[in-house]
Amino acid sequence: MDKITIQTVISIIAAFISLSTVIVSIYYNHKNSKQYLKSLDPLLSFKLFELKDELYLRVTNTGRSAAKDVLIEIKRIENNGDRNELELDALFGKEIELYPNESTQGRIAFWGATICSSAFPKINIDIRYKKSVTGEQVHIERMVIFSPSYDEKIYGDFNIDLRELNKNMDVMAKANLRTANYLDGCQVAPFDELNILAHKSLHDDLQSVKQGENVSTVLKREDVIKK
Repeated sequence: MDKITIQTVISIIAAFISLSTVIVSIYYNHKNSKQYLKSLDPLLSFKLFELKDELYLRVTNTGRSAAKDVLIEIKRIENNGDRNELELDALFGKEIELYPNESTQGRIAFWGATICSSAFPKINIDIRYKKSVTGEQVHIERMVIFSPSYDEKIYGDFNIDLRELNKNMDVMAKANLRTANYLDGCQVAPFDELNILAHKSLHDDLQSVKQGENVSTVLKREDVIKK
């Protein structure tokens, strides 16, 4: 009887340990699952910067899942010199979607810094969005401060043909060379790399003509090179 009782106790203890192990395993699996789902959450970051005398707010989803039904409301702007009025783009006030690494931006106001006043603006915003993985609704209120060191390339408006530019510079160089040859009485080709010092001037030539002196002859290229 004592032997059966001991076996029963051992069985109960073993069953209790097994049950505890299962419970702990379920708990940690649930905890790890929640942490994994949380790691997939969208994460919205904001940057306030100035471009061409306008203030822009850039929104970027740096998370690992999409943010659905994103609604950004700009409450107010402060410390923007004499221009603390909002001038909002159509981006704000309507729902958008931002997938991972996607970003968008819109104007919120005009830059308020002038010669007489400085500006270091800050804005208060209200953000609402839905997590695409869990469907959970998120509501955030925060302040975004101006970023003066914004160095990301976000704007470019260039229409330059370098080949055409080189051609135009070559034409200008040849025109200048013809003028110099005419004024100095030399014959130098565009491909010549000669540092020629002028031995006469337009003023001297005009004086020679006025006084009836003989006009000097034009030096040929070969003579110029020999000099």
